[in-house]
Amino acid sequence: MTAVAVIGSNRCCEEFLRTVSDHGVTTVIADRVFLGDLPQVIDDFRGLLPESVFSADVVLDFSGHPDIPYALKSAKKIITTSKCILPNVVSTDCFCGVDICEEFGIPEFKILCEKGRIKKIQVIKSSPCGAAYYLVDKLRGLTLEEAVNSCGLLTQFICKGRGGPHRSIHKAAEIHRAAIERAVL
Repeated sequence: MTAVAVIGSNRCCEEFLRTVSDHGVTTVIADRVFLGDLPQVIDDFRGLLPESVFSADVVLDFSGHPDIPYALKSAKKIITTSKCILPNVVSTDCFCGVDICEEFGIPEFKILCEKGRIKKIQVIKSSPCGAAYYLVDKLRGLTLEEAVNSCGLLTQFICKGRGGPHRSIHKAAEIHRAAIERAVL
């Protein structure tokens, strides 16, 4: 069982917590820390984060604050949207492009086809926001070509990432499309 600590709050964070609540089996949220309004530069980290955060296997930093990964430098693994060069930090702008634990991260599917159509689609690993589970209902009954062609747009419909050219919402669409293609091949 992987213990995950959650720092900060945004729409992606809320979707991750909802997905864990609805579908999680082996992942436990070790702690959730709301940071509120932080100064632009944090000079003193003492007392900012509870000790329980540091015992988590993975810390998901949704705060967007550039100093938080450095405050977490003794944590086992940190996944953050902030830029950081510490060895235990994975910087990303799209949480579904990084493996978090056994259940959540880069999405994986298992697809069963019958007569050229998707009869059954199963989520092996969900994207943190739950878009993978959303796709299951939408892609069932489609041809493989229809599923591959429509899953990107369907992912963008539910994604809470940032929009605009080359932003996380488009990366999420490509990640889910690639996952469907891998499941088909």
